[in-house]
Amino acid sequence: MYLNKKIFTAFAFISLTVFSQEKIVADNESLEISNLDEVIVTATRTKRQLSSVPMPVTLITKAQIIKSGTVRLKDILVEQTGITLASDFGGAKGVQIQGISADYILILIDGLPIVGRASGNIDLNRITVNNIKQIEIVKGPSSSLYGSEAIGGVINIITEQPKNEKLEGLISYLAKGGATNQLDISTNVKWKRKGFGLVSGINLNSSNGFDLSPETLSKTTEAHQNFTGNLQVSYDFSKNLKTVVSNRVYKKYQGNNREGNKQTDWSVNAKVIQ
Repeated sequence: MYLNKKIFTAFAFISLTVFSQEKIVADNESLEISNLDEVIVTATRTKRQLSSVPMPVTLITKAQIIKSGTVRLKDILVEQTGITLASDFGGAKGVQIQGISADYILILIDGLPIVGRASGNIDLNRITVNNIKQIEIVKGPSSSLYGSEAIGGVINIITEQPKNEKLEGLISYLAKGGATNQLDISTNVKWKRKGFGLVSGINLNSSNGFDLSPETLSKTTEAHQNFTGNLQVSYDFSKNLKTVVSNRVYKKYQGNNREGNKQTDWSVNAKVIQ
């Protein structure tokens, strides 16, 4: 299985265009660095220091994600204590926290639920670590704040936001050979000017799957192609008032060329931040 060459060419052209507009920081330019205490918002829905949160919370920082060398969200989560991954009959990877089923684990991006559960699972294969600022994991019941889907816990993915009145771009490419022949390409663009902010990202992921029992008709894991696109537009009315509109599209095709399963998820959210 392979990604369409035309899509890849357009993908690379957009990324190179973004990079050509970035400003180069001079070597002699000094930057002030301030070390701040880690702050989380998921456990109480208010900004609090990690040390003062009255419940078990795990915080995964950007530096930890980079050091791990992972590409998909599932790879960084499985390294955490109390978290395991469970596959459904379709091969989707759902997360369990302290033995609680994936049906009762709420997964958020910037405080908004991810849509598209299949057999109770949000497939973690669909989420890349591209543009993630930090991951907040609340272990234990949080249904009083987030509803019945959070009986086992909450995973909140906090993304990077545009700042400093400039255009920034990032592209990553990963290819693995062997039986699965995996390909993963991600790009992300951030821009801010005069109160307007824009975050846009695309992720393409494909695999040939693998088969542990060639004598059977179906493979152990079927081949797949995933596409994820996100667009977020924001406007700062003042330092204390901000509005954000975000759109996220996910398309998945799994199976052979004749018969396969297709899934499309689409969501639009708007919120006001004070």
